[in-house]
Amino acid sequence: MYRNQNTSVFEKTSLVIIGNGMATGRLLDEILDRTPGQYQITVIGKESYGSYNRIMLSSVLAGDSSIDGIIQKTPQWYKDKGITLLSGTVVSHIDSVKKSLVLQKDLDENCLQEQQILSYDELVIAVGSRSAKIPASNQNIKGLFSFRDIMDTQHIQDFAEKMAANIKNTHLSKSALVIGGGLLGLEAAYGLAIRGVKVTLIHRNKWLLNRQLDQVSGTILQNIMAAKNIEFILGHQVVKFESKANSDGEQALVGAELTNGEVVAAEMAVIATGITPNKELAHSANITVDRAIVVNDFMQTSNAHISALGECCQHNNATFGLVDPIWNQCKSLAERLCLGRLSAFKNAPVPTKLKVSGVQLFSAGEVESCINSQSFVLTDEKSSIYRKIIVQNDVIIGVILLGDVGSGMVYFDMMQNKQKITHAMPELLMGHEFFKDETNKEKKCSQAA
Repeated sequence: MYRNQNTSVFEKTSLVIIGNGMATGRLLDEILDRTPGQYQITVIGKESYGSYNRIMLSSVLAGDSSIDGIIQKTPQWYKDKGITLLSGTVVSHIDSVKKSLVLQKDLDENCLQEQQILSYDELVIAVGSRSAKIPASNQNIKGLFSFRDIMDTQHIQDFAEKMAANIKNTHLSKSALVIGGGLLGLEAAYGLAIRGVKVTLIHRNKWLLNRQLDQVSGTILQNIMAAKNIEFILGHQVVKFESKANSDGEQALVGAELTNGEVVAAEMAVIATGITPNKELAHSANITVDRAIVVNDFMQTSNAHISALGECCQHNNATFGLVDPIWNQCKSLAERLCLGRLSAFKNAPVPTKLKVSGVQLFSAGEVESCINSQSFVLTDEKSSIYRKIIVQNDVIIGVILLGDVGSGMVYFDMMQNKQKITHAMPELLMGHEFFKDETNKEKKCSQAA
């Protein structure tokens, strides 16, 4: 064990960032844009890579992208910017009184570890989240996977390739389960299906993406994905994973029992049912936590010298999984750390824009009609196009677009500005371009009169 004292009266202020995900990558950009020489920056990441685009992991799984292709900041980038990158390293403890960290790094496959004490002047916790657990029993078996990082993706790829090879060599049907009908689950199912694995997706709700879509659009999306060799079991959950000993004596997955009593055979299962913020490190340092690490409007925790951002933080009872609000958190934090400006983070509403299995989706606000509201719907199942605009008191309160999302941001701006639009229906439902054409015609007729 040794102590690394970063600062003295002659040295720069030490800024240490725990976590090296997308939030950290963006924060570094914001800091370097403002005051590139102000801090001696150290970034601690448990993975051996530089910062990468986690959103693109589904493309890597599907074989459309490579790991190198999603790396946004290579180790050389940190070196060129004068930033110390401690990769493959975890923080086991924060001493907020002494303003120091205990670091641990695996030295070899025999689990020998090097321990280091690192001091800081300002600390940022950006440790993200982990896959949410499901209440099924018998999960400590071979063949179960999470889908959160590069290592998860590689393990899934390797296992899927072996399964596909076994299918080819033995002509036996090998299948995989994907648990969860949100974005990650759908992307995992698609990535496995195009690798030749038979996939069954299990979702506890009655339709896919139930937070972003209504039942009609969720069913259209399901039909599109069913054409890609994906089967669906909706409205049920896994209560127990079935296993038996394999040739190596390990307990390996052979199926899953559902809440309706059905047992679905499978040799592999990917659990993608959401995320849980990583708050434990902060909690052990007596930093206030709730569902996540609690921060104020300026991303400051209950400790004046410790900040938090990204999926691990909680602001005004909200937690975060979308990019837009996290980018705004980075700006607010950089303004305070670099310039001393108190620029409050505001968790403004943002639309959800997704691409699932090649299908574009756009969702904002409400997805179901409510009291005193009216829904305007256009459906073209043959072209896999669905549009729904929910209006209340003459303003848009919800939008769902599937297939053709070109008017999405126009609708969203109308919703945010509370623009009166009922008179524009049903032309507006056809798309903002059509609505503009009709409006222009009305203006020209009025001028001619």
